[in-house]
Amino acid sequence: MDGHAGVEPVLWRYGVVEVAWLEHGTWLTPARAPEQAVGLLLAYGGTVQVGLEDQGRAPAPVCAAPRGREGPFAHGERFRDLVGDSGWLWDGRAPLVVWPCPPGRGLLVRLPVEVLAARLGGVAVHHGLVLRADQGSGAVCAQMLAALAAQAPLLSPAQRQALGDSALDTLVVWLRGEHLARAHLSPRHSEQLAAICDYIECYLDDDQLCPRTLANRFGISVRYLHRLFAPTGTSVARWIAIRRLETIRGELLQRGGSRGTIRDVATRWGFHDMAHFSRAFRQHFGEPPWSYLRRRTGRVPHVEL
Repeated sequence: MDGHAGVEPVLWRYGVVEVAWLEHGTWLTPARAPEQAVGLLLAYGGTVQVGLEDQGRAPAPVCAAPRGREGPFAHGERFRDLVGDSGWLWDGRAPLVVWPCPPGRGLLVRLPVEVLAARLGGVAVHHGLVLRADQGSGAVCAQMLAALAAQAPLLSPAQRQALGDSALDTLVVWLRGEHLARAHLSPRHSEQLAAICDYIECYLDDDQLCPRTLANRFGISVRYLHRLFAPTGTSVARWIAIRRLETIRGELLQRGGSRGTIRDVATRWGFHDMAHFSRAFRQHFGEPPWSYLRRRTGRVPHVEL
């Protein structure tokens, strides 16, 4: 839906992800606690100018040549320019005004802070971070979000809810990759981290998989292992838990919630306490596993307690 000068846009809701095209000068006011949201602004087809709101009045657009500087607004600065095929991430607490400079236009994406924090395993949202959306996972994510905004009027609420899960997954992949890319890891560090992550993927169903066994397998200390994982924004144990939860979710969806039991799948991937598994699943995906499966598959899953 189009934004209008002096008002906030009405966003299309895809689960926890909200999207809206910004065609005109638009105010973006922060969400009220406890609804703090992460904001992502994508520029399409040209420059989009972002400005600090000045006492409730939108500043006049300048649409100057792109400055290209990353980071939040400098002291005394009121504007910055976002060029096409790039994104700008902020923590949602700063009131902003957005001016698309024709033929450019903006795409606003908003989602809850706690949801993104749970899925990223603790990676902080860096206010003012400029993201590349012209290649790799960034390009895939930007194209998907643009399609969701464009096609929203033709989709039912149930369809938008289901597509929202995929949108969130794609956003998480993009932001994880951006976080690691900006960690400036040495080639040796990158190779070691990639090798350990590959090993974790191969042995996720091993009950003995833990930081100690990983350190022994690769001939390093547990302390050094934690140092290797520091750029991911999460601990080794949390990384293993996240990957197990995401693998379980994928297998349960593949089975359609009709074959086997949630307990069978969770146990096979290292969760032997169903209460603990339910809490972990809900923290990561926002709802209990049986509720998630019922919403995604339309079936009532067989739950063995």
